[in-house]
Amino acid sequence: MKNLTNTLLIALTISIAFACKKNDQAAENEEHMDHQEQMDHSTMDHGTDSESTAAVSFENMEVSHVINSYLDLKDALVETDGEKAKNEASELLLALEKSNLEGKEAMEAEVKNISETTDTEVQRTSFDVLSNQMAELAKASVLTEGKLYKQYCPMAKNNEGAFWLSASNEIRNPYFGDKMLKCGSVEEEI
Repeated sequence: MKNLTNTLLIALTISIAFACKKNDQAAENEEHMDHQEQMDHSTMDHGTDSESTAAVSFENMEVSHVINSYLDLKDALVETDGEKAKNEASELLLALEKSNLEGKEAMEAEVKNISETTDTEVQRTSFDVLSNQMAELAKASVLTEGKLYKQYCPMAKNNEGAFWLSASNEIRNPYFGDKMLKCGSVEEEI
């Protein structure tokens, strides 16, 4: 009888230990899945396109900072978020003011217009002029990391058409946002 009791106790102990280990593994797996899901969401939260997380680098660090700030502004306009665009424009304005870039005054004027309003239609008007200035800056500079695409929407500006720069060849239209998110084409790789 004593042997039977000892055997049952040992079996019970092993069963409990096994059950606890299985629960620990399940909790660990669940924690891993939660972490993976958070990683997936944080990747998605960087925008609807891959360009939000893609930075470009130029030989001149001032150009890199200005172009990457411009790309952040473009992303805010893609989201049709006037407040965010205003904030991004303020950051870009600071980057321009601190730089010694040729022609920065003309860029500053357009960025200042964007930074003074949350009206995305007004912001997009200045963004059009700014985009052409940024394209000239990028073409005159040496790109050392990443890719930059000049993209075009023929329907922007009441069907006059407008350009913008993107770090992705995927079209995300800053002139129409979610109304016509994918309207446009890549005109050139810089």
